[in-house]
Amino acid sequence: MNLWTVASIVMLAIIFWLNATIIATPYIAKLSGQATPLMNKKAGVITILLLSASLMYFMFIVGDLADAGLSGMFDPMYMEFIQTGPIGQFVLLQIGAAVLWLVVAVVGLPPIRVLAYMGAAALMSWSFLGMGHSAEAAWWAKLAFLIHLLAAWLWFGSLHGLRHLATSVPPAKARRIMETFGSHMSIAVPALIIAGMLMYRSATGQWIPALPFNSYTFVLAAKLLLVGLILVMAAIHKFKLVPQLDGALAAHRLKQSITVEMLLAVLIIMLAMTLSSGLSPR
Repeated sequence: MNLWTVASIVMLAIIFWLNATIIATPYIAKLSGQATPLMNKKAGVITILLLSASLMYFMFIVGDLADAGLSGMFDPMYMEFIQTGPIGQFVLLQIGAAVLWLVVAVVGLPPIRVLAYMGAAALMSWSFLGMGHSAEAAWWAKLAFLIHLLAAWLWFGSLHGLRHLATSVPPAKARRIMETFGSHMSIAVPALIIAGMLMYRSATGQWIPALPFNSYTFVLAAKLLLVGLILVMAAIHKFKLVPQLDGALAAHRLKQSITVEMLLAVLIIMLAMTLSSGLSPR
């Protein structure tokens, strides 16, 4: 794994997080009782970041293949080669999703916004289904990956909004929002875990890692450790911090705890992107 690979994994993780934010924005707006906002600074920033990250990811892959330093990122022969393959498709789908998200943020007609949002979600999902180990997987593994992807996007993409709501609305309302989110995640998280098990079976042909362990297994173990930690934090939120949400001090504690959960989510995404594109499972 060289610097180009590391840079592309970081950029892929940024794209994943931006996709999660897009998926979760209408959901958080619904939970808080607000309409999904029209064009604002945040929507514009997300669009620009997604376009920029997608193009940078493409350039990093080209640079890695060209192996000619920074100038290799602009090699026309390798750019054309990458453009016609899965990476090129991924980038084009992400650009399309960014454009549709801009439609969601700008257009005031609800039917058009709903269609644009569904289109963006479909393009983002399609882009990741065509990447890495899932590209050649069986239909049931692709379905498992889609469920895993959507559940992770909804969970991780909601964290920033929940962190903001913890202290920006009255404690009673914040508690109701957090309780509703917790009940939804009680369904999404088990689905995410089961789908993850099926994905591992598809990628490795095994249910349990066999000796000798390889780099993929060690990175997977690190990811599972972080998943265990974030599940513990989610349980603390659900059974302790949220029921105690009755004032400014409790809201501040919850906000700090969600911040830590966000950091764990970032690390999990980084390891997940490493597993999907940087390492071989076999």
